[in-house]
Amino acid sequence: MRSIKRLQHDAGILIFNHNSHIDYSKIAEQCVKQVRKHIPDIPIMSVGEEIQGVDEHRPIGLPRNNKKVFGVISKEWHNLSRFHAYDISPWQSTIVIDSDYFLQSDQITKLLESSQSLLMHREWYDINNDAVGVLNVGKSAISMLWATVLKFEKTKEVKKFFELWRAVIENYTYYAQMFGFTPHIIRNDYAVSIALSQLMEFDSVDHCVIPWPIHTTRDTVDVTAIDHDKIHFQDTKGKFTVNFDCHILNKESLYNACK
Repeated sequence: MRSIKRLQHDAGILIFNHNSHIDYSKIAEQCVKQVRKHIPDIPIMSVGEEIQGVDEHRPIGLPRNNKKVFGVISKEWHNLSRFHAYDISPWQSTIVIDSDYFLQSDQITKLLESSQSLLMHREWYDINNDAVGVLNVGKSAISMLWATVLKFEKTKEVKKFFELWRAVIENYTYYAQMFGFTPHIIRNDYAVSIALSQLMEFDSVDHCVIPWPIHTTRDTVDVTAIDHDKIHFQDTKGKFTVNFDCHILNKESLYNACK
């Protein structure tokens, strides 16, 4: 185990931010506030469009167009630049988080204490159904890893992982046919899962798995309010709150709560 204080000068959080039909900067700014509340000493860098409250910013152009389904409507979505994280990060140890991943604790600092050079979630906790599960990549036997939270170190092996991630994105139709999923909407989750499997020559990736599940609300759940220490939701069963780190899939509702 390594000391967080010793690593502080050479570790940080990276958040990618590209607006679409949603002003994603509003969501990202709230994400930064949550980090500041629970991990006040860690530096934060924004990539893409600048986020208020960060320590550093790296502008990059919009990535290739992607799509995301909102309800039953497919809309333009810009989320395909994260494989640049290795080259962009100024730190030896980096945690990349989606801007719709809201901290309610300092739990992710444990990732910086780990000697593992690459870590992602595999298990996910479905908050609505109070169930823990693992998804697969399409029709394959490869377990899906979540790109939502990704800790990495600057090593040759990790650099190769990012190169493979990029290659999967750029050849997504080929991999979709190989592993049995739709090529029409590109998922970073699938791309990182395939890339890591290739890196490990399709052997075990257990050593790269974060040892707790990612807590997630489905895209049918509305966000009604956000506090520093809890998030308020509503679904068909009624209202509820959570006080743990949470990945929120209903982006439009999250945006409305952040405005």
